[in-house]
Amino acid sequence: MIGVPGTLKVLAALSGMLFMGYCVYFDKKRRGDPEFKRKLHERRHRRTFRPIKSRSATHMSNKEIELYFMNEIQKGEGLITNGDIEGGVDHLINAILVCSQPGKLLQVLQNTLPVEVFTMMLIKMHAYESAERSSPASMDEEGVSALE
Repeated sequence: MIGVPGTLKVLAALSGMLFMGYCVYFDKKRRGDPEFKRKLHERRHRRTFRPIKSRSATHMSNKEIELYFMNEIQKGEGLITNGDIEGGVDHLINAILVCSQPGKLLQVLQNTLPVEVFTMMLIKMHAYESAERSSPASMDEEGVSALE
């Protein structure tokens, strides 16, 4: 006879195999859903651009813009210093978006940031701008008034 310890081992192995079969079955069912790829793409897109604020600088006073700019620069520098490079880059991009002289800020950042971090920032900015251009819902009030 197998005995109690042997029986427990067989039951544990059988339970593990049943669980794995259950996981494979529902993963295949989930991936077969026609909406799965669309939802996955939307979720990834939202996660990629979530940290970048959608606040418009036109609805903020100069003092609020200055405070927001300084806050984002400080957060970005702090996060990069602590090792969260992606989070820091997102905050620096937010600062660039509201900066009155983004060219000069980019030159300063290019001189102060490591090459890898600056390159990541440029890539993320390009992706953000491409997403903004391709989104038809991103028309501002001036664009709407020009159509009327």
